[in-house]
Amino acid sequence: MQGHLECSGTVAKSDVDAALNWAAQHQSPIVLSVRSDDTWTALKSAFVRFDPAQRVIQILHPQGCDQAAVEIVPGQQVGVSFRRSHKKCIFSTVVALRRTERPENGGGAIDTIILRTPVQMHELQRRAYQRVICPADRFIAVRLWEGPGAGKPGCWPLCSGRVSNVSVGGVQVDVRQDQNPRLSIGDRVGVEITVSPGSPALMLDAQYRHCAISTPGRMGLGFQFLGLEHDQPERATIGQLANFVKDLQRSVRRQGRGEHVANHSEDSAFDA
Repeated sequence: MQGHLECSGTVAKSDVDAALNWAAQHQSPIVLSVRSDDTWTALKSAFVRFDPAQRVIQILHPQGCDQAAVEIVPGQQVGVSFRRSHKKCIFSTVVALRRTERPENGGGAIDTIILRTPVQMHELQRRAYQRVICPADRFIAVRLWEGPGAGKPGCWPLCSGRVSNVSVGGVQVDVRQDQNPRLSIGDRVGVEITVSPGSPALMLDAQYRHCAISTPGRMGLGFQFLGLEHDQPERATIGQLANFVKDLQRSVRRQGRGEHVANHSEDSAFDA
């Protein structure tokens, strides 16, 4: 596929069909993201087939312990991500129906979901998932907010800090130890990143993953971004986040600090 942004681009309709056809032929693994009661859940699935005439995609119905708490129903919006070569394809779409397939070879019945073909799809180069270590002389402010109240009037942030490192997959926030928000693994927060003073902030949903002592008196809080397949009101888009990461990568390289771009792929809620 040609003509897309270096880190993120919207795919033309013909290329969307080509990508979905390729994924169906390869029975590609999928990560399905579902939101319920302000909680994001990532579920594993796989392509079954793509019907370009009917404009539908058939995937396996997710199975496992996480699925027990998540109901997928017709009309619900879901996010889909899958890998194709060195790129990641992501999109959001709507559930059309649930269908039980009975294979012609006489095998057991297969529980599947029929999805509408997406209106648009985004591609991200794998370099967008390389962790960029923010130079010590650059301050990128971060505020952490509790759950769905993130950034709303009358709410107070959990704490404030700065970007230590970031990728499209997640961010590590450097904070003073006396500002430790005492989060538990898996807690959902709002992450507000102000790239530069006076510029619009990037507001993102995230999940707390880990904590590490960075330097005396300071600590690093690691977060995984959630729900990036969906265009959510008052939240940054995947393109905005990818462009921020790309610009920071370029800034680091221009300063001759290539060592600040780590050859590391961050875990993500939509990794397939």
